[in-house]
Amino acid sequence: MTSGNDELLELLIGSGDDEAELDLKILREELEGEALEKAVMRRASGEPLAYILGFRHFYKECYKVRPGVLIPRSDTEIAVEAALRYLGMDKMAMGDLLGIKPCALPPEDVRFADLCTGSGCIGISVANEILRNGASVSGYLVDISDTAIEVATDNVSSQCIEPSCLKVIEHDVLNGIPELGMLDLIVSNPPYITDEEMDSLDSCVKDHEPDLALRAGDDGLEFYGPILTIAKSLLKQGGALIVEHGYGQGDAVRELFEKGGLHDCLTLKDYGGNPRVTVGIK
Repeated sequence: MTSGNDELLELLIGSGDDEAELDLKILREELEGEALEKAVMRRASGEPLAYILGFRHFYKECYKVRPGVLIPRSDTEIAVEAALRYLGMDKMAMGDLLGIKPCALPPEDVRFADLCTGSGCIGISVANEILRNGASVSGYLVDISDTAIEVATDNVSSQCIEPSCLKVIEHDVLNGIPELGMLDLIVSNPPYITDEEMDSLDSCVKDHEPDLALRAGDDGLEFYGPILTIAKSLLKQGGALIVEHGYGQGDAVRELFEKGGLHDCLTLKDYGGNPRVTVGIK
């Protein structure tokens, strides 16, 4: 690659978001010449770097992303860690995660669902870690978006250790309970941005990432009631519901869980110190 291309590559990376974990070798191999110039122009117009590259690293895998699907963020990895702690499979848990009481009898065959799955990054990461721990797993990745269904299906094929263990299902979680059978665990990163917050989001997010995956009404809590209803119907006794939410929504989500009959409810901070994930046990 020429020094001019190196300068363009530095410009592309320098104008990218802080969460992108970039493999410079891959970029140097795939982006040079005219392709690199076009990528820089797209980034200069405000398009997220992950859409330009077509991937985003999350947890231990590299997930395909494209416009129409929410870009995975490192803040969400705490949801994966929480699921593994509950299953007794996170031997390195620290901080808030230690407040999660692992299930009494870790299942040898875990059945779980990832609601509002988007790219599939949470569900696939959880499934892979279960498999790495020597257990078997059956998982369901659920979303209403046709684009999310396509991208999640591609990511299952390319990133899951045993793709056959995961099934991608199109379903609106606001409209009834999907037929998934009884589950040990439900994880979800639903839309939670309020209408007011949408107006103040960075244009890189507001103008490019899907409104369907972000907006959740006046209070940002539109999805948590229906997800709780699904969890109460499908979770086995002692099963866990784990959801991501906005940094100012932890108290409201935890109160909803408690009033809905869940116990041992706990809100966890992400690695930036912001309340990000709430756990409840049926």
